Amino acid sequence: MSHNGSEISGQVSVPLDRITGPEVCNALITLASNYTDDLVQEADDIGQDFDSSTQNLSRPSTQDSNTPPPKTLHASEPPKKVCKPGILSVLAHLALFHLPSVAITLTLVALYSVNFCWGDVSDEQLSYLQFAAKGHETLIIVSLADILMHRIRYTLLQDRNGVPLGFLSSSFLIGSPISYFFSLELWTPLLRPRTKAKRASICIQFTGILIIICIIISVAAVPLSAIAIIPRSKLWHIHAPKEAERNIPFLHGPLWETNLRPTYAYQYWTQDSMDDALNRLVSVFVDAQENNTQQITNVSFFYGERTISNALLYVYGPDGAEQSLAVATTPMGPLSGSHDGWRDKPKNVFTKPRQKVLGDRFGPEWDTRVNLTAAEKWKEFRREPTSRWKQPIVAVECSQNETTTDTATFIFNSNITDNKLVLKAEDKNHTRAFLNSGIESNGRLPLPERQQRSSTLDVPRFNTGFLDLTDNRTSAAILFNQWAEPNWVSLSLCRIYSRWVEADTWLEHGESVYRTQLDASLLDIEAHFGSSTRADNLNNMSKHWLNATSRWGLNTEYSPHQYIYEFCRMQLTNACLAVSLATYLAHTLSLTNASYYNIRSPSSLDRKPTSGDSVVLWEYFVGGYGYDWKSSRTIPFAFSVLLLHVLIVFIHTAIVLWSRHPWHSSSWGSFGQMVVLALRSRALDGLGSVGAGVSSSQTWSTPVSVRVVDSEHRLEMVVQTEKEGHSQYQEIDREAEEEWFDRGPSLVQPGVKYH
Repeated sequence: MSHNGSEISGQVSVPLDRITGPEVCNALITLASNYTDDLVQEADDIGQDFDSSTQNLSRPSTQDSNTPPPKTLHASEPPKKVCKPGILSVLAHLALFHLPSVAITLTLVALYSVNFCWGDVSDEQLSYLQFAAKGHETLIIVSLADILMHRIRYTLLQDRNGVPLGFLSSSFLIGSPISYFFSLELWTPLLRPRTKAKRASICIQFTGILIIICIIISVAAVPLSAIAIIPRSKLWHIHAPKEAERNIPFLHGPLWETNLRPTYAYQYWTQDSMDDALNRLVSVFVDAQENNTQQITNVSFFYGERTISNALLYVYGPDGAEQSLAVATTPMGPLSGSHDGWRDKPKNVFTKPRQKVLGDRFGPEWDTRVNLTAAEKWKEFRREPTSRWKQPIVAVECSQNETTTDTATFIFNSNITDNKLVLKAEDKNHTRAFLNSGIESNGRLPLPERQQRSSTLDVPRFNTGFLDLTDNRTSAAILFNQWAEPNWVSLSLCRIYSRWVEADTWLEHGESVYRTQLDASLLDIEAHFGSSTRADNLNNMSKHWLNATSRWGLNTEYSPHQYIYEFCRMQLTNACLAVSLATYLAHTLSLTNASYYNIRSPSSLDRKPTSGDSVVLWEYFVGGYGYDWKSSRTIPFAFSVLLLHVLIVFIHTAIVLWSRHPWHSSSWGSFGQMVVLALRSRALDGLGSVGAGVSSSQTWSTPVSVRVVDSEHRLEMVVQTEKEGHSQYQEIDREAEEEWFDRGPSLVQPGVKYH
């Protein structure tokens, strides 16, 4: 302050011991008054200095060449090259920032294209792959940031129209761009550019679209990299050795006929075999009733030959009466009887039988093609497409009714077809004879003689009757007489639905029984027999076919249907009938076309394959993790985005390398360096009052560029005008103008060092 270390004007030094009391008081009052006046004067001087300094800040400096430059924070900062030319340095820069991410993406494309299988992958290895996915995502963001930064640098340095202020921060925010994507900084320059020149508008739109695409890719790269890199668990196809093709059976076609013919070799049952088969089914309907659950049970129905999948559904009618609906399915019999020739098969190999129809490629006979060697024939054969095997699925619903001899009404509740069925005595389906025979026998149902039953297939079974329900969408119907009195009869009617369905069939190592999986659950009745299933897709089980499949051994009096009826009279009648009939008929249908022959080693008795026959081929798979385009629907989408990034990198590389003077730059690679450039530049005119923030969206449309502003190669950020001028250099005092002001700021040149 002004009074420190100096004497106060107008005062004389006098020894204190010579001053009296009143004089001391007067001296102190005078000293305080002078000190107060001094403080007021100093405050006024400081205020004048502050006003002068702020006025100077509002005007650009116009010091001449003789004025010494202002002191800098670091006077030792050397000049640097903003643009580094040279094809080798450009290639090194591109390889460093873009090659890793592109190489990983293209490597993944190759692995998916060849269906690469990792095998068994542990949880720890999956964690490592998650880290790899995060690294891939980071590399993509680094690549996108470099592409945007190069575009921003180019428009700042080489484009005479500059770049809008709103685009400057795009490359710095690419790692977390959500807030920037919804800000005026991005959309105002794109939708409302300040310039009216067509070329400048196109340049701004191109830059804005590039920023938007890079933002979308950077956001999507977070989950999509993980989707692409982390493998998925599935069965992977492997090639078998040649010895596996030693046995290639074929079946005479056509297969999967819906009008069933009684010309096939079906099962000949004995009483013991039927007892064993039906006793295996008891647990299916007993457990379902006790647990009150719907579940699928696999049962070995006939001597462990094949597994039959069963499901029992309890359906309750309008009156609360319990009704039963059972569904059963099983693989085709020829599959269990034929085996591949691969010996010493690894334990982790799954075997899948596939169907291949010979088609017209081989002509009417296997050996009638001319001008083809055996190897060429097999090559042609392998080109034929394969398909899944079909297998029978059978649904049976049973309903019970006590009625007179005139009419019988049965109520169902499955909604497969009409839930109400009325049988009248005048119907042409042996209903009257069936009812009268039950009453006349007084509950004891007579059986035809064995010789009568074997002599003709049309002899009616008095305790079981096959009905033709022409008005119902069913495969067949069987009427059972449970009890008969003179005035009433207790009946059970079972309606049967059957069709062929495709299924995935496989055989695990060390097992002899095939497993199957349908496209829809066995419990999904609507999918298998609902309204979408056409009536002509159902198998037609005529009386002739049902009687033909009832052929029996020599040591029993009953047909299978009769024996099922007798067995179920002691059980839960409706549930037992539904489960037993569904299982038995599924087993019977699986024996269709049971005879097969070997193409590789035909005997003299074998028929030669024709174009309508079906060949059983085995395909081999191993379980594990790997890459497959079809393993998930999200994989093609993920790679469409990742390959878009690769395409952008290729376009960016081509633009950089095919330019007249290839260059790259590392200047202003961070937001801090951009701030330093703005601080050492002159104040930008035309921005308005932006010191406390930006409220006008048009501010972000203001184009700026970086130019050489003096003969000492000094770089500053300048504002572009409509006439490609620079606003902060147009109002400088004429007396202070230099030669470089007449020329105006110039473009930055590659290879030149700048301050």
